[in-house]
Order: sequence, then C-alpha cells, then structure tokens
Amino acid sequence: MIVQEAELDPKYQALWKKALISAERKNWEYVIDQVLPIVTANVGFMDGRKLLRSAEGEATGGAGGKKFSFGLGGFKPSSKKEPAEAIADMEENVFRKDPFNLNANEQLYDIAMKMGFPDLAAFALETIRAGHPENTKHMHKLAQHYMAHKQPELAAEVYRLIVVVNPRDMEAMQGEKNAAAQSSIKNQGWGSANFKDAMKDSGEAAKLEMLSRQGMTQEQMEQFLAETIEQYNANQGDIVIVKRMSDLYERLGQLDTALMFYDYALTLNAGDVALQRKVEILRDKVQEQKIEEYEREIETNPDAPDIDDKRAQLAEIRRQRASVVISEAKTRVDRNPTDKTLRFELGQAYFSAGMYGEALPELQQAKSSPNLRIKAILMLGRCFEKKNMNDLAKTSFMEASKELLIMDATKKEVLYELANVLEKMGDKAGSLDALKEIYNADYGYRDVAHRVESSYS
Repeated sequence: MIVQEAELDPKYQALWKKALISAERKNWEYVIDQVLPIVTANVGFMDGRKLLRSAEGEATGGAGGKKFSFGLGGFKPSSKKEPAEAIADMEENVFRKDPFNLNANEQLYDIAMKMGFPDLAAFALETIRAGHPENTKHMHKLAQHYMAHKQPELAAEVYRLIVVVNPRDMEAMQGEKNAAAQSSIKNQGWGSANFKDAMKDSGEAAKLEMLSRQGMTQEQMEQFLAETIEQYNANQGDIVIVKRMSDLYERLGQLDTALMFYDYALTLNAGDVALQRKVEILRDKVQEQKIEEYEREIETNPDAPDIDDKRAQLAEIRRQRASVVISEAKTRVDRNPTDKTLRFELGQAYFSAGMYGEALPELQQAKSSPNLRIKAILMLGRCFEKKNMNDLAKTSFMEASKELLIMDATKKEVLYELANVLEKMGDKAGSLDALKEIYNADYGYRDVAHRVESSYS
C-alpha cells in the first residue's frame, strides 16, 4: 500500500522534486501547493504526506505556537465519498489550515484502518502526538496500534514518552517493559528458520530438556529458549511451554520478560497457588531492581534534566509496590489466618509501608511462634519507636535482649536499637551500657566504637 517516489507518475515525480527544493528554501506555502495534488492522487505516498504535514505545521505556526482546534471548522465530511476522496477533502479543507486538528486526525485514523492502511493510521496518531504532546490517551492508542502491528520498538518509545508526561502512569511503565521484551524477541531473531534447523533433531531437544533440569551454560539456555519460543509460537496456550519460557528468561536475568510470561501463565491457570506466589516474588524483585536503578541514577546525576520525573517515578513505584505487597500478604493471611509466618510477613509489609499501627497486631500474633519470636519482638520495638512510644519500644528491645544468650548478629542489632531508644529517652548511661556490650564483642560494629570511646573524652 505504501507508494515510493520511483512508483509515482512522472509528472508527480517532477512536482515532488520541486517540492523538495521549496522545502530547502523554507517556502512552505509552495511546498503545500506542490505536494497536495501528489498525495491526493497517491494516498499511499507517505513521504509526501509527512512533508505536507510538516510544511502545514510550519505555515500555520508549528506545534509550539498555534492554538489547536478540536472541531472541523465548519467542514462536514461526506459519508458517501470513497475513502481516498474523503481524505483528499480533509487535506484541502481542514489540514491545510489546522494540521493538528484532533477530530480530523481521529477521522483519518478510522478511514485508514477501514482501508487496511495501518501506516497511514499510525501517521494520524503521530500527528496528534506532535500537536497535543500532553494527550496521553491518544498516545496509549498509538502504542497499542504499534504493538498490534508488530512494531514493539516504536511502541516502547511511545510508552516512554507517556511516562515522561505522567510519571505515575503504571500502565505505560508496564507497556514499555512488555514492548521492550517483544522487541528483544524480534531483534534477536528468535523463532526464525535458523533455530528451527538447529532443533530438528528430537534427540537434541531431549538433551536440552535434560540440561534444563541439571543446569545449563548461558549459551545452552539461549539455545533452549529459542527452541521453546518456537513451540510457544506454534501453541501459545500451552501452559507448560509458557512456564518453561518464563523460567528460562528468569535464569537468563531478563526479569521483566520473565514476569510478563509468568503473568500470562497465571491467566491460563488462575488457580495455581504456587504460580501466584512465584509471580508475587518475581514482581517484587523487578520492582526492587527498578528502585535500585532509579536510586543509582538519582545519586550519580542529581542535576539531570529529568531528575524530578525520576524521583516521581521512584516514589510511585515504592507506593505501588507497598500496596501490592500488602494486598498479597493480606490475601495469604485470609486463606490461612492461623499461619504465624504469614502474619509476620503481613506485619513486615505494613511496617515497610509506614503503617505501624496496622503492623502491631500482626506482629503480636507472630510473636507466639518460637521460630519468629525474636524477629517479631524486634520489629514490634521498631513500630513503637516509630510511633514515638519509646517506653514500649524499650520494653520490647530489653525483652529480646534477655532471650538472646549469644552475642550474634541479631543480639547486636537488638542492643543497638535499645541504645538508640534509651538515648532518645535521655537515659545516656543506659544507652552507653548497651553500646559497651556490643563494643566488648565487636569493635567494628557500625559507629559503636566512636560512640563508646568519645564518652570517655
């Protein structure tokens, strides 16, 4: 459907060359006059339509300086006309004066899709994006269009631009990851004939299956993944294949892609509790990875132009992560309310989210478990301290310290927390005694040596 310059009628080729010369001289009205008849006669001449829209933008003030319209300025397109005629009418009567007109470009998109011309449809949405850079609704539509027409690299770029406009758009963040994953599959040629030839021998496939259980090298995993993707392309509803592919992506360190396929596997078998838990754990890993990445970027380049966007995205990821972790932990407790480990995990999730009052009853429940008792008491003390209930925090830390008979890492942590809360309460002598216990066992623990030795000066 796309028409190249060489395919144009000779008279239009001559007109096109004149248009290019006019564009170099920035004679935008001449460009419009010369290109308009070319695209009217050749709907698929996309190079011409792009130059035309650019010239119209320049002639009318450009995307940065003109107030954009949403109506059609009195123009009423006829539903009885052929698609090419309707497009020609809009070019002459709307786009020439208002190239970024929202409604007209929406109509162009609809007509192009009916014609089976996705490139022209994408062009209409790209024009909206250029003229209305804050309009994320149409940007989402553009990204979805690119994904539907096997152009994930373009979709990823559009999703990235959406996040720049709205750092809290989690759908766009996930969309960018999914598009990048699809782009990776496309660019690396997985599913091509080369891998089919390499995997024809069933004995080789069996060998790779065995290696998957016993451990594989990077190269072997990549080969096995290629063969698995071939199987997936042939049958995308086979949960065994989807889970195997998810596992391979995870082992190769491509956690975003692994999560995408684990999520898909869960849609194939929503009742798989083990798979649900796997998705929860992996999603938390991905978010933790993203948090660390943003923290590094913010720390290493605090004056970057997009630093405020990164901080906003980091805050939103943390908020979303806490919300998801709490929701998943509550669901597990609801399924098994007597499980003290699940109670502790819920209390821990509440604590991480700064919801200290909500964490207290869960940690008090977990405290009755011998295996979790000290951890629960320690976190209870921290909750009390965060709520400025320092006397109760002191009681918790002292209780934990008495039950810990060996000066291990946990006892040092408990004593250190006790020292801090005693210092807050004004009990400097008691705080120093707790620090000295650590000092006698581990001189290099945190800032204990400095605090103890400075007390003698």
